[in-house]
Amino acid sequence: MVRVLEEEATLGMMPLVALVLTGTLFVVDPGHGTRFPDGRSLNVGAVSKSGIREAAVTLAVGERLAALLRARGARVVLTRSFARPYRIATNKNRDNRARAALANRLGATAFVAVHCDASLDVAARGTSVFWLKPNSATLAKTIRHKLAPLALGESQFRARDLAVTSEAIVPAVLVELGFITNPAQARTLTNSAFQEREATALADALSERFGNHAEAAR
Repeated sequence: MVRVLEEEATLGMMPLVALVLTGTLFVVDPGHGTRFPDGRSLNVGAVSKSGIREAAVTLAVGERLAALLRARGARVVLTRSFARPYRIATNKNRDNRARAALANRLGATAFVAVHCDASLDVAARGTSVFWLKPNSATLAKTIRHKLAPLALGESQFRARDLAVTSEAIVPAVLVELGFITNPAQARTLTNSAFQEREATALADALSERFGNHAEAAR
C-alpha cells in the first residue's frame, strides 16, 4: 500500500505532458540471460571477441527503456532486471515463448524484445526490427523511423516468425540494437550515453504509437 501511494505521489508531481502513456502496460524483454536451475548458462546470447556480452547490453537498454516509459506514466514489467539479471529455465525455446506468453497473460499494450546482432562478417552493421502479426506492423514501422536518426544503419526490417513474435497475441516486436561483432558498433553499443539514446528512441516510438493522443492499440 505504501508503494502504491508513493507511486501515485510521484505521478502527481509529474508534468501532464509526461503522462502520455498513462493506462498502458508494456512488457520489456532484455534478450538472453537465462540459466539452468544449477547456474549453468542456457541462453547466454552473443559474445564478441572482445568479450562484450549481448545480454549485458540488452539489460542496460531494457532497464533504461523501462525507466523512461514509467516516467511517462506507463506500467512496465521487465522479464529480467538489474535486481534479477537471470531467468531460470530448462528449455530455451519454451523460455523464449514464455516471455511473450507473459505479455499475453497480462493483456499488455505491447511486448518489446531487445537484442543485439552478431555475424561472422565483422563489417556487418545496423539495426533490425522484426514482427509477425498485422497488429504489430505499425509499431515496427514507428520503431524503424525512430531508430533511423541514430545513424547505425539498417540490417533488416521484415516480418519474421520467431518464438516471441509467434507466441505473442498483443503487438510484439523484436529489436536488434546493432552488431556487437562490429568493433566500431560494439563500442557505440556499450557507451551509456548511446544506450540512453537507443532507449529514448524506443520509448518515443511506443509513445507515438500508444500514447493518449494515439488510436487504440488494438
